[in-house]
Amino acid sequence: MAPPAAEVDELYRLPLSEFTAARNDLAKKLKAEGRSEESDEVKALRKPTVAVWLVNRLAQERELDVQRLRKAGETLAKATAARSSEEFLEAQHEQHRALARLGDAARELASREGVGAAAADRALETLRAASLTEEGRDLLKRGTVTEELEPPGFEALAGLLDPASPKKKSAAPKTNGDNRRQALKDARERLKEARAEERELSAAARDAEREADRTEREAAKLRERADEARADAEEAAKRAVEAEEEVERLR
Repeated sequence: MAPPAAEVDELYRLPLSEFTAARNDLAKKLKAEGRSEESDEVKALRKPTVAVWLVNRLAQERELDVQRLRKAGETLAKATAARSSEEFLEAQHEQHRALARLGDAARELASREGVGAAAADRALETLRAASLTEEGRDLLKRGTVTEELEPPGFEALAGLLDPASPKKKSAAPKTNGDNRRQALKDARERLKEARAEERELSAAARDAEREADRTEREAAKLRERADEARADAEEAAKRAVEAEEEVERLR
């Protein structure tokens, strides 16, 4: 019998530092209830890597973006099955947009929690990979990814767009094959450009955030100096009034 899914899922939603203790507590609880086999399965659960933890946190904190990614991944799978290159490329574009937003969120979360940026990059790859399978999309929906994943190569996905049998290939006109090869080449080039754009925009966003932080700090300093100057001006005005009163008394 498998361990209780709801309780196991909850383990992967906890802060990373609490996972091991919570897992051991659940294993002890199951063992005390005479469910030794389930207890052993829970005890064997591995603590998530930082990247996996980031993925599950994003699934909770950025639910809408993850939902968009899941939908794009599902559409990619359907387009692949239907051999629809136009729908495939459109879904792929939406996937890139969702991943760009989640990438920024992953780096922000990693910075906030004091973990390395490399973990955010691995989390992004896991998000991409999970979105491409039904099981992975279900794990993303529940926020219970258990291990880092690697997406299949683009060639594998693009190849599925036209999984023709040898018999069909031999029957197809050569010009159609040439057209497919050209379409695949163009699709790969668009993918390369989209990923380059994603990296460029993400870098620009990080630079803008740093500049905004710097500007905000400088503005705070300027406000502080302005407040000090205002206080000095008020003191000077007060002294001027006192001096004027003194002049009036001496006349």
